[in-house]
Amino acid sequence: MGAETAPLLESGDPHEGKQQHNSCAVIAERWWVLVLCCLMASLQGGIWNTWGPIAPTVAPVYNMSSNEIALLANWGPICYFIFVIPSSWMLDVAGLRFAMIITMLLIFVGSGIRMFDVHKPSSARYFFHAGQFLNGLAGPVAMSAPPVVSATFFDVHHRTTATSIMAMSNYAGVAATFLIGPLLIRDRGDSTSAKVEHKREDELFLYFLGSTVLAGFTLLCVLIYFPKRPRFAPSISAGTDREPIWKGFQQLIRHKSFWLCGISYGIMTGVYSGWGAFLAPNLEGFMSKPRAQNVASWLGFWATIAGCVGGVGSGLLSDMLGGKMRNILLVLCLLSAGFYLAFAFTCIGLIPFSDYVLFATCIAGGLVLNGTIPLFYEVAVEATYPVAEGSTTCLLTTMNNLGCL
Repeated sequence: MGAETAPLLESGDPHEGKQQHNSCAVIAERWWVLVLCCLMASLQGGIWNTWGPIAPTVAPVYNMSSNEIALLANWGPICYFIFVIPSSWMLDVAGLRFAMIITMLLIFVGSGIRMFDVHKPSSARYFFHAGQFLNGLAGPVAMSAPPVVSATFFDVHHRTTATSIMAMSNYAGVAATFLIGPLLIRDRGDSTSAKVEHKREDELFLYFLGSTVLAGFTLLCVLIYFPKRPRFAPSISAGTDREPIWKGFQQLIRHKSFWLCGISYGIMTGVYSGWGAFLAPNLEGFMSKPRAQNVASWLGFWATIAGCVGGVGSGLLSDMLGGKMRNILLVLCLLSAGFYLAFAFTCIGLIPFSDYVLFATCIAGGLVLNGTIPLFYEVAVEATYPVAEGSTTCLLTTMNNLGCL
């Protein structure tokens, strides 16, 4: 650990000025990389969660059942299983630049294809599914890249923080859809009116256009400059060779500690992700459809925003305390179980129903549950070193998608 944490640029070097310049270059480069990775993860998460928050308003226009709405969300975990091995290869062998270009192409094309025939409900649904499928293929890199980026570009004192920032970006994109979707595509009452249906189709087109433009801008930035690796290694471990990809997977399959971590992560975060994506239809059993969409939008938005704060906060806390990740993780798991148990009791009437209780338990639960995500990543990567980070996190996040299904 002493060698790992020792300064890479010694102050007594005769070329101190040049080294300080190089240090500044490293800092600027790694934050540029992190910003682009965060944009990618946010877009992928936001496009995946497009349909849940607007389902009560849009479903009647396109004659989509609740099962079809669920399938649009489930393309994410389904495609994850299809593309997880190629994604692991891209992250660990081909390199981050190649992985980012392929992932952003999938997100860009997937977002754009949804605009085709949006004013023709009979055929538009096929393009909706195609877009969600392509965006789902981008999921493994979007969810598994955080530890790879932090290990490649960041020193040990900032690694968990960097992991948490990027990991929470995917959830920030999800949070944005809970707010932006219902604001753009509003409930105007009579869904059978031709005028209202046409208005909703126009709003949906603009929604898709906005995400496509942002995806295109991010792809352009990646093409202009996104290095495969930093010019100067941020730590000794960043330059250490990892296990070959297939050997790494073999070790992971036999690693008991990894499976304990992975199963815990999958049950907690996977079920939570699937439940959140289908929150509006779930709440229709307790309130009217228009109110369910409104309440679900604000619940999802604030719970996910709180989760982003909790995730980054847990990363910062872990970096400051050092060596306390497992203790922090255990406390967060217990707290999240308590908050969501209270939420369930409120819905079924064991606790007197109140919007205040509903929001308080859901937001607090999101805060602590999402706070576990970067810690699960780092605990898994630490336990399985020197298996490559991409292999470890791709298999770890597969557990999340199993839980989501």
